[in-house]
Amino acid sequence: MAANPHATARAAGTVSVLALLSPLAGLAVELALAWRFGASDTVDAFRIGALLLLFGQQLFVQQILPHALVPVFSEYRALGQEQQGWRVAQSLANLLVYPAALVALLFVLHPRPLIELLAPGLTGEARAAATLFLRCFLPACALMVWSGVATGVLYAYRIFWLPPAVQLAGNIVMVVLILALGRTLGPSSLILGVWLATLLGLALYLAQLAPLMRQAGARFTWSFEWKHPGVRKALGLALPLLGTFLLSQWIAVVVNRAVSVLPPGNLATFGYAWKLGQLAFLAPLSLAIVLFPRFADARVSSSEAEFRDLCTRALRMALFVTVPPTCLVYALRSPLVALLFERGAFNAEATQAVSQLFGLTLLGTPAAVIAVYLDKIFYARQQMWVPTWARGISAVLLAALAPPFAARLEAEGVALLLSALSCLTVAVLFSVLAYRARVFCFRKLASFAAYVLALAVATTWLGVHAGLVLGRVAKLPSFPLELTTAAGLAVGALLFFAVSLGFEVPEARECSRYLRWRTATMFRRHDAARG
Repeated sequence: MAANPHATARAAGTVSVLALLSPLAGLAVELALAWRFGASDTVDAFRIGALLLLFGQQLFVQQILPHALVPVFSEYRALGQEQQGWRVAQSLANLLVYPAALVALLFVLHPRPLIELLAPGLTGEARAAATLFLRCFLPACALMVWSGVATGVLYAYRIFWLPPAVQLAGNIVMVVLILALGRTLGPSSLILGVWLATLLGLALYLAQLAPLMRQAGARFTWSFEWKHPGVRKALGLALPLLGTFLLSQWIAVVVNRAVSVLPPGNLATFGYAWKLGQLAFLAPLSLAIVLFPRFADARVSSSEAEFRDLCTRALRMALFVTVPPTCLVYALRSPLVALLFERGAFNAEATQAVSQLFGLTLLGTPAAVIAVYLDKIFYARQQMWVPTWARGISAVLLAALAPPFAARLEAEGVALLLSALSCLTVAVLFSVLAYRARVFCFRKLASFAAYVLALAVATTWLGVHAGLVLGRVAKLPSFPLELTTAAGLAVGALLFFAVSLGFEVPEARECSRYLRWRTATMFRRHDAARG
C-alpha cells in the first residue's frame, strides 16, 4: 500500500485499535443504557440528544474542520511559516466558536423548533426528556469547534491516535456515570456524563497541543483574523464539505422522523441496531484516515498511473477487511445481540427486533465503507462537490420514500431503504471515477469484489457450522451460546485468512507480512527490555 508499508500499516493499526476500543466502549454505553433504562421513553429521548452530539462530532471533528485545515496548515509548515499555521488554526476556531455558541443559546431558549425537526412524533414524558437533553447538550456541541481544529492540527503533525482516544475516554466516562448514578439520578446521569466527557476531551487535546505550540513559538489567543488569506482559504475548502455534511445529517433526521412516529421503543431498537452496524466501519475507516494524505500527495507529485494504482489497491484492501467480518456478523447477528443486550430490562422480543434491524443495516455496510474511500479520493482531486451531489440524490430519495416504507414495513423498511441508498451513492461516485476520471477499472474491481464475497460466504458457512459442532462436542450447558458464537467468529475469520493466503490474494500476503513484522518487533523489544 505504500513505499513504506510498515509505517502506513502501523499508523492504521494504531488508529484501528483505538477506533475499535472507542466503539466497544460506546457499545458498553449501549449495554449500560439497556440495563438501566431498557427500551424506554428515556432512551428514546436520549437518542435525540445523542443525535445532536453526533451532528457536532461529525460537523466539526470528522467531516469539515480537519479536511479544511490540514492542507492549509501543512502548506505553511512546508514554507517554514509554522507560526502562521497556528494563527490560522486559532483564528478559524475563534471565528467559528462564537456563532456556534450563539446558535446554541438560541435553541436553549427556544428548543421547540429543534424538537419538531428531530422527533415530531415524541409526546409526553419522552418529549419533555428530549427537550431537557437538547438544552443541556447544545453548549457542549459548540465547544466541539475547538476539538475539530485540534484534530486538524494533529493530523497535520501526523498524530492520528488522539481523536479516537478522546472518544474512548468519553465513552468510558458515560459508562461509569450510567452505572454509578443512573439509578439515583436517572436522566441527569446522562447529562452529567456528556459534560464530563466533553471537558475531559478538551483537556486531553490541550495537553497534546501545548508542547507543539511551544516548539513552534506560537502563543494562545482568543482573537481571530477573518481577513487572513489562510483563514479564507480554509473557509473556501470547508464550504462544499459543509454541503456534504448537511445532506448526510439530513438523512439521519429523515430516518429519525420516520421512525419516531412508530410505536414507542422503535426509535430505541433502531438506535441499538445502528450502533452495532457501525462496528464494521472501524478498520477500513482507520486506514482511509491514514491514507488520505497519501492520496493528496500522489495526486500532486505522482503520475496518473501511480495515482490510479494507489486508489485501486486502497479500495481492494477496504473490501478485503470489510466483506468477511460483515458476512460473519450477519450470520451470527441474533446470538450476538442476545449476548450483548438480553439482560435487565432488555427482553427476548427486543432482541428479535434489534437482530432484524441489525441484519438489514449490515447489507449496506460494504457500500458505506467504499463511499468513505471514494470521498477521500474526490477530496484529493479537489472535486469536493461531487460527493455533495451524490448524497443530495440519496437525500431526496430518502425524504420521499422513508414515510411510505415506514408505514408499510415499519423500522425494517427504513433500514432496508438506507442500505439500498448506500449502494446507490457508491454507484454514482464510482461511475464518475471509473468512467469520467478513469481512476478505476470497473471490471477488475468488480471481479475482485465478487471473489472476496464468495470466499467470505463460504468460510462464514463453515465457521458457523464449526462453532455449532464445537458447542455440541464441548457439552457446556452454562456457556453454549457464548462458545458457539465465539467459535463461529474465530473459525470463520481464520478460515478466510488462511484460504486467501493459500490462493495468494495480494491483500492477504500484505497483512501476513505486516503481522510477521509486528510480531518480530515485539519480540525484539521484549528481549531488549529483559537484557
